[in-house]
Amino acid sequence: MTSTADVRLKPAADADYRAPSRYRSRGLVLAFIGLVVASIAFVGNLVVVGQTGTDQASTLAWTFGVTTTGFALIKTAIAVVLWGILMKLWLRADSIKVALPKLVGTPAADQAALGEVDTPYGKVTVTERAPGPLPIHKMAKKMFRPMVAMGLMAVIVGLIVSFVWAGSVPNTAASAWTQGLQFLGEGMLLSGIAFLLGTILWAIRTAGGEVQESLGVRVYTPKMPRTAKAFVALMMLGLMVSIAQFVGYVVVAGSSDPVAAFAWLGPLREFGLGLILAGIALALVAIGNVLAFQFYRFQQLIQTGERS
Repeated sequence: MTSTADVRLKPAADADYRAPSRYRSRGLVLAFIGLVVASIAFVGNLVVVGQTGTDQASTLAWTFGVTTTGFALIKTAIAVVLWGILMKLWLRADSIKVALPKLVGTPAADQAALGEVDTPYGKVTVTERAPGPLPIHKMAKKMFRPMVAMGLMAVIVGLIVSFVWAGSVPNTAASAWTQGLQFLGEGMLLSGIAFLLGTILWAIRTAGGEVQESLGVRVYTPKMPRTAKAFVALMMLGLMVSIAQFVGYVVVAGSSDPVAAFAWLGPLREFGLGLILAGIALALVAIGNVLAFQFYRFQQLIQTGERS
């Protein structure tokens, strides 16, 4: 039975699959706004090239906050576009449910035994019904929206603090809070995107199973690939590093000599984002592999007409 939470991750039953995705257009607009915001900071930095003293330090303070905010808006745009892809994926699955029965040939006499079998795409689990979501899928479905929302909020709060920093340079506390908050927000935004990719993996897995079940055939479900497991590990580790750098900056905010701490906190925050981005790359590889398996399975059904 489909839960209420799952329904909110699917388009309406009467949605037109031919209609342009409103999420795509909204994402493109948001990405353009983010690019404009980042460009403003770039121009501001160009203006103070060659200058020294308080004026330059003040400009660099607020442009730091504005630049990071521009990046955050673009990351949010990516999340919006991915949400649109998720909606279109379900519409495509519904259309396959309608079209595939007309293409399936004569039912096969023998069926694969329940359990595990080998395929060109690795081991798969054979069941009579579509499988439920894995624990990581449940987490991804619940967490991607709050992660994106909290991440964007942290970046905006950091932007506000950056203007305080710009008006009172040198200000160690404002500098530390700006950097810690904004990079915590960036880490949360990337984690939200990662969770959204995990939700897309859930949708592909679930939709593929539902299509097979609707045909009355044995349901082939690929086991969780190593790339997906590594994706989860890297994303969670990167998020923890992002939280750790925030804690470090909070501690530094009360320090009278933050230079040494800033020297290692900067690379630490970038390392955290790098881990999450590496996880996202693996998630995309996993999505490609799962899609390839689903196409293989549907081709198999059309060629053999396998029915239980």
